[in-house]
Amino acid sequence: DPVTDLLGDMYCRPAAGGGRLREDYADSERENLADLIRSDLNDKRSYAARRLMEEMCAGEPYGVPRLGNEQITAALHPQLLFEAYRELISTSRLEIIYCGSAERPRVEDALRAALADLPRTDAAPSPELAPHVPPEEPRVIAERLDVTQGKLGMGFSCGSADSAALLLGNTLFGGSSNSKLFLNVREKLSLCYYASSLFHRQKGLITVSSGIEFGNYQRAYDEIMAQLEAVRRGHLETWELEAARSTLLNAYASMGDSQGKLENFCLGQAATGRDESPEDLADQVRAVTPERIFEAMGTVKLDTVYFLQGKEAEA
Repeated sequence: DPVTDLLGDMYCRPAAGGGRLREDYADSERENLADLIRSDLNDKRSYAARRLMEEMCAGEPYGVPRLGNEQITAALHPQLLFEAYRELISTSRLEIIYCGSAERPRVEDALRAALADLPRTDAAPSPELAPHVPPEEPRVIAERLDVTQGKLGMGFSCGSADSAALLLGNTLFGGSSNSKLFLNVREKLSLCYYASSLFHRQKGLITVSSGIEFGNYQRAYDEIMAQLEAVRRGHLETWELEAARSTLLNAYASMGDSQGKLENFCLGQAATGRDESPEDLADQVRAVTPERIFEAMGTVKLDTVYFLQGKEAEA
């Protein structure tokens, strides 16, 4: 109950006056946000993954950086922030996720009391997630920074609605330590310091992240494409498929061990209008046949390539 009271104070009675947030608080948090945005540049792996998504989904909400940028942050004014805050808490869809030992009626009563003063009007409908429209030809973006290790990012658009098959196909491709990217491109051929792929279920995209020597760009690119083709054509050992399936089933089974993972999962499901439980998704993975994987991965096409290279690599 004390925690929900504090939550209610934060939402319903922020440090504000005269129609604006306290200027000293706003200035402090603006600087904290700017520092966080700048720190992203220090983690080149994260930076390259973000830049790939920005370029691949340019003009789409999915391509907007989660933290914004320094230019927008610098323009934030206490009055503007307060107006945005009031609109947000009044009209945005409200999701409350609780994980703990308290009985549901007690949790509901405590939250209703704490949020009784929350101004609510008609909630605006959640925007639909627009499908990604791939370019006619793959885009290639190269960027130069003062780095000693190149970052090769590759984005692929998926033309199949069979999410379970794509999820399993991506796990075979680069989504685990038993994947083709890890075992071949990294371990066997030593073309990458790291190589992995991620399936963005909400948007039907697959992104590859790898760290390479500048001079290995073409070889790494070619081998990544070759490993994708191997999955498409079903050039798999039986153990590879079972290892990929086991990786996903273990991830779903262990989700209940972490409150943070459960919260993220539930929030993601709510944001995209899905209602499957981890158990439901595990059942879907169990039902995927090799033929479904090959058919779904056959629709995966190269969309965008992002290469971060060092300044000294310039001819």
